[in-house]
Amino acid sequence: MILSQTTSCASKFGEEKSIEIIANAGFDAIDYNMESLKDDKGILFSDNYKDYVLNLLEVAKKNNVCFNQGHAVGYIPHEDHDTVLKLLIEKNVRAIEIAGLLGIRTLVIHPVAFGQYVGREEYLFHKNMEYFKGLLPYAENYGVKLACENMWCGDKRKGVTIGSVCGNPFEHAKYIDEINSEFLVACLDVGHCSLAGREAQDCIRVLGDRLQALHIHDNDYLDDMHTLPGLSEMNWDEITKALADINYKGDFTFETDHFFDSLNTIEETETGMKLAALIGRKLISKIEN
Repeated sequence: MILSQTTSCASKFGEEKSIEIIANAGFDAIDYNMESLKDDKGILFSDNYKDYVLNLLEVAKKNNVCFNQGHAVGYIPHEDHDTVLKLLIEKNVRAIEIAGLLGIRTLVIHPVAFGQYVGREEYLFHKNMEYFKGLLPYAENYGVKLACENMWCGDKRKGVTIGSVCGNPFEHAKYIDEINSEFLVACLDVGHCSLAGREAQDCIRVLGDRLQALHIHDNDYLDDMHTLPGLSEMNWDEITKALADINYKGDFTFETDHFFDSLNTIEETETGMKLAALIGRKLISKIEN
């Protein structure tokens, strides 16, 4: 099973250095975070974006890693929902193209939520069907699978976190089944399950073979901590057992960027990344054995 890590963990040192740090720590592959596409003035929206991306590909090759997964633009705040869809499709068409250039097989996409979730489930379902159907022709053209991620949100009145779009694994499955395309699959962010009041292992079993991508990190069921597995409250014996039970065939991708926030030097980050890789290998061995 391929072990990968997101570039956002070490992006403060630049994306080239981020790739180098992840590779040298023992990861097999890179999850390329493309949230910078939100900025119309960023390098990924410049005239030279192809040269920039192909240079990153060369950096990865020199460090004996590949790009296996990516993260598209999540949400753009705007009062008009149709405008949000238009902008997201525009930016994520570019994300799909970049994924194709890098050889990324799976691009993680947040479903749109537009604020309040409870009581608006059907409206959001239909808006997301419109959204994903707008992206699918590009995904098919570039040979990139879109992976719909499970989401959470805050309930300000109660001061708690609750499930949002696809936070319920049965709704998550419904999204994938409704589109019914090999180019739309499920990504399970295991930490988001906890924040939605669910156990990741239960969500894994509901999704079954729809599940083809992961975001692996740990939390305390209260905050979106994005820390290393084993440093908080989630049950990794049960999570790995569930992945084995469904015969999970996808990659094992860490999204542990907040763990690295307080590591200020390259040396500290390199040490932390080696620890992350060791933990990842241990969890993969649990699944495979």
